[in-house]
Amino acid sequence: MTRSPFTNSPDSPFTALAEHLAGLRRAARLTQRALAQAASISRGTVQRAESGAAAPSPAVLDAYLRACRASAPDQTRARLLRNRGRTERRGRLRSLNAPKPALIHSEDDLGAALAAEYERAGAPSLRELSRRVPHRPPLPPTTAWRIVHRKGLPASLEQLVTYLTACGVSPAQQRLYAEAYSRFAAVRGVRVTPAPPPRMAHYTDKISPRFRNLLDSMSADEVETALTIGVTQVVAKSVRRNGAALPAGVDPVFFSYDLLFAEDDAFYTRYPEGNAGLFQRRHPPEAALRPRLPDNGLRRLSSPDTRA
Repeated sequence: MTRSPFTNSPDSPFTALAEHLAGLRRAARLTQRALAQAASISRGTVQRAESGAAAPSPAVLDAYLRACRASAPDQTRARLLRNRGRTERRGRLRSLNAPKPALIHSEDDLGAALAAEYERAGAPSLRELSRRVPHRPPLPPTTAWRIVHRKGLPASLEQLVTYLTACGVSPAQQRLYAEAYSRFAAVRGVRVTPAPPPRMAHYTDKISPRFRNLLDSMSADEVETALTIGVTQVVAKSVRRNGAALPAGVDPVFFSYDLLFAEDDAFYTRYPEGNAGLFQRRHPPEAALRPRLPDNGLRRLSSPDTRA
């Protein structure tokens, strides 16, 4: 098995990362050549990553970790070691003399602290910084450049949250930054609008505005319940059309649906005329209020049946 050509220099900031990557490759029982083929990168790229001479790019690091089938903790450690190595090599963090978020007392303190967070994040390119938060409004590159080089502050609280999220700052630390930013904005007479909560992932782009407004009026638990039951209904119908077996976990969901909504279904029936009301209330028959047990999950639970 090929041995990793680690650098002998104790001053290399990427030695720990190189050793970690080589250990993952050996644990996966892969040679450098086999890993290069699995990750669709060159063998020279693998050798450079394991030499400790330089940090692999984010794309190369992700491909390396996927090829090794690294666990989530190992992936987190690899990215942390890469960020630490880049921070050490750039050598700018110490010169910033940035205070902790709770000790920010001036706009200059805030600017230094924001620049320090960028350095701790591994000083990614401005383009990469924007790609790290696809679920939030993009941060203009010029604004990011001004923040990183201490030429200015974010133009809004929303931009501040986007920047801190891209730098991997925890929500608790973000609140301290937001409080400091709001204080300075108040002194300048700038009205600060609270940052809206982050949107859901790109799946919300598939939802019409009417139903998106409906979701906004629901709690997180209600949204999860509705999506779980709805998705299960769609999957069950698809499986029924294809004549395949139901996946595991479908029956319990239908049982929950039966317990939650069977009584409501018995109370309402479609209104036959007009658009003013699609449903009208009717008195449920006594049999409709009896507990119903799940069948194979394919029959509509609101349809008449002979179950006790």
